[in-house]
Parts: sequence; C-alpha cells; structure tokens
Amino acid sequence: MTEIKRMLQTKEDNSKEQFYPETHVEGIVGLTEYVSGQLPTGVVSVNGKAGRVLLEADDVYAAKKNHGHDLATYTTDGFMSSFDKQKIDELVSPEAGVVSVNGRTGIVDLFASDVEAADINHSHPDATATESGFLSSNDKEKLDAMQVIALETIKEVTE
Repeated sequence: MTEIKRMLQTKEDNSKEQFYPETHVEGIVGLTEYVSGQLPTGVVSVNGKAGRVLLEADDVYAAKKNHGHDLATYTTDGFMSSFDKQKIDELVSPEAGVVSVNGRTGIVDLFASDVEAADINHSHPDATATESGFLSSNDKEKLDAMQVIALETIKEVTE
C-alpha cells in the first residue's frame, strides 16, 4: 500500500505551507494501469435502455420540443384551468361593467375630456414677456434677462 504524506514547504517567516505538485498521469504509480480499461465507461442503463442510448422526451417524462397546448375556455382546461380562464376574463372585461366612473356606468371608455385632462397631443403657445404660454410670462422675462454664455473649445483630448 502507498503511504500518503503531505508536502510542506517552509516560508521565509518559518511557517509551513502545504503545496500540491503538478504532475502527469504517468507520474502516479499504478494509475495508468488502473485507468486503461478497468474503469467502467458509459452507463449500464438509462431509464431501462442499455447500450448506445438515444433518449426521447418521453423517456425522461418531458414534453417534446415542438408541442402545443389547447386554449382554455370557460368549460375546458387548456394551458390553464377553465376556472382560471373565467377569473382572468372577468378581470379584463367584467360582465356587469363598473358601478360608476365619473358618472358613467357599464363598460366605460374614458377619454382625457372625461376627467378634465388635456389630450396627449395637445400643445402650448410660446410664452412672451407679456403673455403666459408653456411657462409664465414672469418666468419668461427672467429667462430672457439671463446672460448667454458661449463656450469655447480650448483643446480636444483624443485618447
């Protein structure tokens, strides 16, 4: 039997540090004979199949790569249960509609004018020193009074 020993080296501060030498498989006595043909290669059985095995999705209780699912309806389960389908449809379009949204009932489509909001594509006039627009005339006056600062490129760094 081979005696196993740790390999230690002494560091500059006289402490010991374990190290592992790098070697080739042929440098380990007896390993070449053990590895060459004596270790079992391959598998003996895969899900009851032996020899060269080609697994199908069914062999590992999985769905095939190209498979489909029936659509769920109120009465038939599909990719989800029929009960879940009913719940989702009720969320998307409730059968009774809503009780009240800004005085409207039933299935309600709301527009910006229904909630006193501006349309999404509305515009604002430009502000002048005397008339408000996108900003107040007071703010426009302050903005116009600001000094324009011009920047000059002194040097460009290309790296």
